[in-house]
Amino acid sequence: MEKGSIARVPVVAILGHVDHGKTTILDFIRSAHVQEREVGGITQKISAFTIDIAGKPITFIDTPGHEAFDLMRLRGGSVADIVLLIVAADDGLQPQTLESIEIIKSSSAQPIVVINKIDLPDVDIEKIKRDLSSRGIQVEGMGGKIPVALVSGKTGKGIPELLEMIVLVSDVEGLQFREEMREGVIGKAIALETVKDKSKGIITTVILQQGELNPGDWIGFKIGTDIVVEKVKGIITEEGSAIPQLTAGTGGRILGLSAPVNPGDAIYVIKDKSPKVLEEILKIEVPETAEGIDAQDISNLFAQSESTVKSLNVIIKTSSEGSLEAIKKSLLKVLEDEAKIEIVDSGIGDITLSDVEKASVTRSIILGFEVSVDSNASRIAREKRVLVRTYDIIYKLVDELKDALSLLGTPQETEEEIGNAEVRAIFTLSDGSQVIGCRVKEGLVKKGCKVYIVRGDDIQGEGRIQSLRDKKETITQAKKEQECGVILDSKVDVAVGDSLYCYKIIK
Repeated sequence: MEKGSIARVPVVAILGHVDHGKTTILDFIRSAHVQEREVGGITQKISAFTIDIAGKPITFIDTPGHEAFDLMRLRGGSVADIVLLIVAADDGLQPQTLESIEIIKSSSAQPIVVINKIDLPDVDIEKIKRDLSSRGIQVEGMGGKIPVALVSGKTGKGIPELLEMIVLVSDVEGLQFREEMREGVIGKAIALETVKDKSKGIITTVILQQGELNPGDWIGFKIGTDIVVEKVKGIITEEGSAIPQLTAGTGGRILGLSAPVNPGDAIYVIKDKSPKVLEEILKIEVPETAEGIDAQDISNLFAQSESTVKSLNVIIKTSSEGSLEAIKKSLLKVLEDEAKIEIVDSGIGDITLSDVEKASVTRSIILGFEVSVDSNASRIAREKRVLVRTYDIIYKLVDELKDALSLLGTPQETEEEIGNAEVRAIFTLSDGSQVIGCRVKEGLVKKGCKVYIVRGDDIQGEGRIQSLRDKKETITQAKKEQECGVILDSKVDVAVGDSLYCYKIIK
């Protein structure tokens, strides 16, 4: 039991390098096979689960291992009583292992080293212990007191002993001290993640540090300079089951908030709707969060006066605040000295028509992570030539962004639509050339210009007009209502009823 507080459930955060087995170990503990549902086999969201170990509830926080998610790991470590540092026996200490070590060293949480994949051949456990000790993690057997568990997340070997160790450490070492709650406050939670679900709206994953939280309770938090007070509509598990109550140390997902809570910010449970009790707290209390990176920060970092600096405008849409934060942080690491990125806008939720309109006006590309594109937005994006890319794995997004930056050194070209036509017939000449019989509906169709063949909302192919004829006469352009035959420089999938859009290239 903590000083000045009622007893609460111990919180255990799991840290370590990508693919070292963090989620696999947690899967074995709770037998839920979470990893099978993760895109690309890696954890890309922070999540919390409370389970029972030998009659004692323990809350686990699973954190992403990819380098882009280090702020998520920092939040996970900051709210934990115990931190499990997972190290793969065949891989040793890697970049995110070292990063996790720094989180542990700056935290008052009790560490346990978990060496995973011990079932693999030719592993050197003692070398890993020596490497840890050289980094300031003084483990047992190397002159230190930090316990070490040897496990195999694949076979389950050593997992029962690890669970016993967690319970023992929480009993012997006790839990981190949490300050006493102020009058009028009956609970305090820390937001770990916020996502926007298509059916449920905004969902916030929290760990309740003190007090209790029930559906129907009033909660307050800060968005910018505003204090928001709302009633909790519901609390669910990661799997979507209803939770009747959160007690101190347990985790869950709050439903029905009108605004996304910034990851790392505090959420207060209050006795009544009046925000007065929060005004003093939120004026003087700094949220327990890492230094955030917002769009303005990045824009300021790369604002330069030289007109020769190349620029890439970006709009980012993601499924969660945590992944949005991770992607913004990744941008800082991939930029080359001669390139500049400006984040024009960002947010959570699907890519909409307003995103495309803003991208068109600001000449931006749109990057989406774990989101979809509204069908109307997709159609307008094609019409306005707005580049939209969506991803399910963060490193693929980062890699493609690197490629985009490398292309900034080439002369910039833009496409301007000059006309469109309806495909009315398809002919094949004796030499195998395909002739597309068209009637111009708007503007011009010109020889040498680039064209797109569009069916419904989908682009079927593209090419340049190699030859343009009016009956047997060779022409350089066809005007509105004029019929013509088009031969492209490439073979495309075209059918009667398709549309042909003609563009000129402007450098």
